[in-house]
Amino acid sequence: MKKILFLVIAGICFLTLSCQRSQPPEAKKEVQVQKEEIKQPPLVESKSLDQTKREVKESIPQEPKKEEKETSLAKQPSPLTEEEQKIVDEIGENILIAPTKYFESQEDAVPYLKVLLKGDHRNIKLYKGFEALGEDKRKEDYDEAMSKAVMALNPRTKEGKQLIIEVLRTKREYQSTLSEAARAVRASQDKSIIPLLREVLKSSATRVRLEAAGSLLALGDADTALPVLDELTREGATSALGFIFHNMQGKEWEQRGIALIKKALTYENNESRALAALFLIGLTQRRVIKEDIRGIEDILINISKDILEKKSWPITSHGYSDHRALETVILAFWELKSKKAIPVLRSISEHPEASYLKRRAEEAIKYLSKQGGA
Repeated sequence: MKKILFLVIAGICFLTLSCQRSQPPEAKKEVQVQKEEIKQPPLVESKSLDQTKREVKESIPQEPKKEEKETSLAKQPSPLTEEEQKIVDEIGENILIAPTKYFESQEDAVPYLKVLLKGDHRNIKLYKGFEALGEDKRKEDYDEAMSKAVMALNPRTKEGKQLIIEVLRTKREYQSTLSEAARAVRASQDKSIIPLLREVLKSSATRVRLEAAGSLLALGDADTALPVLDELTREGATSALGFIFHNMQGKEWEQRGIALIKKALTYENNESRALAALFLIGLTQRRVIKEDIRGIEDILINISKDILEKKSWPITSHGYSDHRALETVILAFWELKSKKAIPVLRSISEHPEASYLKRRAEEAIKYLSKQGGA
């Protein structure tokens, strides 16, 4: 039995060995490779943590550095021909210093403005060395140069009005130019410009909104202009109140304008309150309205005391607001002709921050001292 079992096992081994020998070389090689792949796992290159972070950072698109951005802007191709660039070069940096020397009339300004309208501060060289400046400075100078040209335009002429409209449409990023164009178009009395001014009114710049609203009011769009002018008055842009006062006489919205002037008496901004008081005094004297003059006088005294209690008068976003408020107060006291204001005027003349108002206050004191009544 053992002998039979041994012979069976030997036969199986022989058959197995014979099958392996009968395989073609390629098959043997493939089997060998497969065995090696099983035995040896693929090698993975090890990376340090710093190297991995660096590769991830490099794969993310990076914003160009400020210097690189400004350089690329400066190298933008100019949209001007050689002749057009000569027009700009002839004026150069001097336009920022003495604009009236070059723009005595619309005829002088038109060629220069037309050239500037072909590009912007990124691709037009205003003067030698302009391209080497930072973008903010280039933008500022381009804006100022263009606004000087707009000032010389006559909006009552066809060409002047057309250029102003083009500025309003295409130069929204330049605040000085845009505000000057919005102001200039007022004189055209062309109501067809109202839709464009409504678009300009969406600007975030106070001076642009102020001029656009003023022009809308002058052109008859009180519904759009009055809410904006009221908002600007509350913020301290007192010219807005002036637009209302000087445009409302005889208009259908006159009573709405008077209501806004009275409303300004309640604002926290002293300059707006003082100007509103002065306007109401004038309206009362002309008998347009009946207003308690004594109540207005008390408001003026309180405004003065509020300002005089400050040790210093800082410059606000609207400039020397406290100085202008007191200047308006002095004028309003003069109109009231009341001796009750004399102590306040004397305090104004003695305040160290009001030195330039000293003479006006003293003149008002002399004038009121000669008046009769209280």
